[in-house]
Amino acid sequence: MKVVTVTLNPAIDKTVVVPNFRPERVVRVREVYLYPSGKGVNVARVLSRLGVKAVCLGFIGGYFGRFLADSLTREGIEHDFNIVSDETRINLTICDPQNGLEVHLVEPGAKVTEEDWLIFVSTYERHLENASWVALCGSLPPGVPIDAYAQLIRIAHRKSVPCALDTSGEALLKGVGAKPKLVKPNKQELAELVGEELKSEEKLRSAILKVHQLGVDIVVVSLGKEGAIGSDGTNFWKATTLPVKVVNTVGSGDALLGGLIFALLKEMSFEEALKFAVATGTANTLVDGPCYIDLRDLHEIWSLASVRKL
Repeated sequence: MKVVTVTLNPAIDKTVVVPNFRPERVVRVREVYLYPSGKGVNVARVLSRLGVKAVCLGFIGGYFGRFLADSLTREGIEHDFNIVSDETRINLTICDPQNGLEVHLVEPGAKVTEEDWLIFVSTYERHLENASWVALCGSLPPGVPIDAYAQLIRIAHRKSVPCALDTSGEALLKGVGAKPKLVKPNKQELAELVGEELKSEEKLRSAILKVHQLGVDIVVVSLGKEGAIGSDGTNFWKATTLPVKVVNTVGSGDALLGGLIFALLKEMSFEEALKFAVATGTANTLVDGPCYIDLRDLHEIWSLASVRKL
């Protein structure tokens, strides 16, 4: 059992903690954290902690690319990245715990050439040979075709490997057209996908049905601290957890997706899988860094979580 996670645009997440932050010429930082990251990398980290083998694919380059790969090796997470000439990006989070401020500065990423892309597709096809699931996650770096995820989904279809898609904008629109098994947008991403505001639960359910009509079997919409709504095409369910003291929100959606794929691999019922996924996302908020979840926290949150049919 192996999950292939694709992060075409990975990053080093750098978090600086600045109590009582003010936009001044010189700002003193209290703490600094560096984490190898990117949405698919985070999914792989969750799966690895849950005991499922995962391999990270994507593009890395330069000093920070080597740092990312070496860090994953130390964590015991398998990877087979393709090397590009540009430097891997750094995403900066400014965190002010005193005022509850969290600002994310996101770089565009390393440029990918047409040759780089073709080499990556070959790497991807090779790893599909013994894969149980594929998770296609995150933004597209400069130079990658806008229908990149659609291409990768079609290749996985030919190998009979189910795909989970977690992206946004045009990449999500194109990707959904290739009929992945599962999509996990947040509420805003879903609204952009269907082209309408989702101000009520009824509107949200209607939007999910539209995605099902495009050929997607499972739709899970993450709602932040309000949990998630999911549908398997037959029923709608909403899962929630008890409130927790939030330390970090970066990677919570990725943790949710990792938990969901794990639960589906373990053949949990859909409603229980949704509850487990939301518990995994909540567990992420209790720790510094994306998806370094504590299994004891996860199982306690899961035991107290609830799911109801809509």
